[in-house]
Amino acid sequence: MCHNKGMKKTLFFCFLWVILPFTFPNQSEGVEGKAKSKESLKKELDSIFDPNFNYSKFSGRMTDRDKVGNIIKIFSENKNIKFFRPGDLVEFKLVRLNDDLCRGYIKSVEERYFTLYVKDLFRCWKKSSYLRRGTQMIFYSVALSERVKDAGLFRIILIKKRMEYWGQLKKLNKFIWTYDQKKIHLSSAYDKKIVELETQKRRELDVLLGKKSDQVLLQKEIVKKIDQVNSDLGHYKIEHYEPELDRWHLDHDLGLPVGRRPQGMKGKRF
Repeated sequence: MCHNKGMKKTLFFCFLWVILPFTFPNQSEGVEGKAKSKESLKKELDSIFDPNFNYSKFSGRMTDRDKVGNIIKIFSENKNIKFFRPGDLVEFKLVRLNDDLCRGYIKSVEERYFTLYVKDLFRCWKKSSYLRRGTQMIFYSVALSERVKDAGLFRIILIKKRMEYWGQLKKLNKFIWTYDQKKIHLSSAYDKKIVELETQKRRELDVLLGKKSDQVLLQKEIVKKIDQVNSDLGHYKIEHYEPELDRWHLDHDLGLPVGRRPQGMKGKRF
């Protein structure tokens, strides 16, 4: 998407596509919030990579030099020198001299300073002249330009990531700020459910108690009926009488001298 013609416009629209959904999340933030977002967006757009700008050219001044003259320390107000890496090729010339370029290689980088190793300084400087501290130089570095380009594209990704984090932080803050309100609302909802359950519990217990009373009464009635039935069963019990087994009948059959009627009792009974 970001490799079409018109690199600057393409990068601009790429940046808008990435950042606008996060910069203006909704219309309820108010005029002040939108103004701050637009100002922040303008600053971000001013700092993105511009393909029409020559990032490879910058100026600096020599601040120190070793005795041999192969290593020089340069001060530059160009903050992009932070993207230099040891070994990067840098060409330079001295202001107001001929256009012959010297070649040097980055040795180290620190804030607003970088150190160059120059194999042959006299390609752009006369041997008979003394190279003073503060001498102004013009530098050219294709490696720096490429690094700035990569940094600009990567910065867009970082801005998107930051906006995503801001969105997550906004949600977290909203949850934390509304925690007490949500806690009260949740507690009220459960208190209401608890009251409803307590009411339902009492109602069910009352119904159960009433059912128990009815069952006790019914139990007593059933016990009475069972006793009555047992009594009736005893009354209506049928005996299987076998005359052949009766003792009185058997005595006559054996031919023993017994009377036809039961004998009276002998003597008096005390």
